[in-house]
Amino acid sequence: MVEKGCRVRLRAYGWGWRVFVMKIFSYNVSGLGGFEKRAEVRRFIQEKNLFVVCLQESKLSLVDEFTVKSLWGNSCCEYSYQASAGASGGLISVWDSSVVEAWCPMIFKHVLIIKGKVIHTGQDFIIANVYAPCETNAKQDLWMQLNQFILDNGEANVCIGRDFNSVRSTTDRRGRSEHFRHLDADNLNYFIDSSFLIDLPICGRLFTWYRGDGVSMSRIDRFLVSAKWCEVWPNCIQIAHQRGLSDHVLLFLSVDEANWGPRPLRMMKCWADYVGYAEFVRVKLNSFILDGWGGHVLKMKLKMIKLGLKEWHQHHTKNIEGKIMDVKNRISSIDTKGEECDLIEEETWEFVTCQCNCILCLAHTLE
Repeated sequence: MVEKGCRVRLRAYGWGWRVFVMKIFSYNVSGLGGFEKRAEVRRFIQEKNLFVVCLQESKLSLVDEFTVKSLWGNSCCEYSYQASAGASGGLISVWDSSVVEAWCPMIFKHVLIIKGKVIHTGQDFIIANVYAPCETNAKQDLWMQLNQFILDNGEANVCIGRDFNSVRSTTDRRGRSEHFRHLDADNLNYFIDSSFLIDLPICGRLFTWYRGDGVSMSRIDRFLVSAKWCEVWPNCIQIAHQRGLSDHVLLFLSVDEANWGPRPLRMMKCWADYVGYAEFVRVKLNSFILDGWGGHVLKMKLKMIKLGLKEWHQHHTKNIEGKIMDVKNRISSIDTKGEECDLIEEETWEFVTCQCNCILCLAHTLE
């Protein structure tokens, strides 16, 4: 098994030292009949060198090799599809057969599942391509069916995406209407929790669907992965790209060691020597109220405490030059007294404290 992002160098296959990175692309195309939509998908596939592509709402009753080649190009690939119901729905999954071996495609209403493995590492996976219905009862039936499937494959590396036609909370939507479908959100959240899935934080933008009026938008598209998936591929990032010809954004799941994510939290060691530092950090962290999976909450808390520490640092370093001069003057006066007579214990302790404070102030001027 090759860990850390499923990277492997393949000199033996005659491709030089080529590095493979797990990449999955998901896109609600809102109809794939036109040449422009197919060309858009093809450009993204070629640009990103993808492993697996999941398309929703193809609105195609038949998908053949010509259709797939118009998306994938002439390189080797395999595919599976679910026909549309009239002019709505339709799912297509395509994968690079030189990198991914897939077998046992499974189809049930609104879901297209492929089980497979990465050929050069032997790591298996399950990817479910989902286009959820709009009706609350139909969605609930889908969540129950998916939940049972996931529990039956408890040890598998599972990835589910993407169009769930539901948001998880009020922060996932924006628009003119104040009506919020709490039952849909509760059902989706219960499905995610009971299936032990992880809702990865999204990068790039906050929402994944836009009405086009500049007002109404929501995050109804997402990748959900199992804990096992995160153990095997721990560096998953979910990126929402800009909208193209569809009203949905292009969603991209990548496992990339080279992308280290946001810059780490840094601080000066001398900050901890200031009186009240530990109490400030403890109170500040406890004041942050966040929802989501543990990794996301930790990331956001570190991001927020970083801003808090920056303000705290600026407050404690105001008039730094004046503070340095005051400390130097006090040290000088104690030195002068020490030349004339012995210092008492309190004065000796003050002298040591002043020297430490002077070092701290100088350290801040060097930041």
